[in-house]
Amino acid sequence: MVKKPNIDLRSKNIAYEDGKYIIKLLTFKKSNMTLDIAVFEKEKFIKNSNIVFAHLPKKIKSLIKPL
Repeated sequence: MVKKPNIDLRSKNIAYEDGKYIIKLLTFKKSNMTLDIAVFEKEKFIKNSNIVFAHLPKKIKSLIKPL
């Protein structure tokens, strides 16, 4: 079985606003369709977290285009 790779998104600088927070995408894990993210508030780092690909805005999904 071929292991699905993780895709490093740091170099693409993909970010979007979610309310008062700015979400920056770090890594896309193809195996379980999740993303590692960094959460910022007014350019101040708050925390690292992860979200499901389905919760991304459509504009951001189109930039990643999972296979």
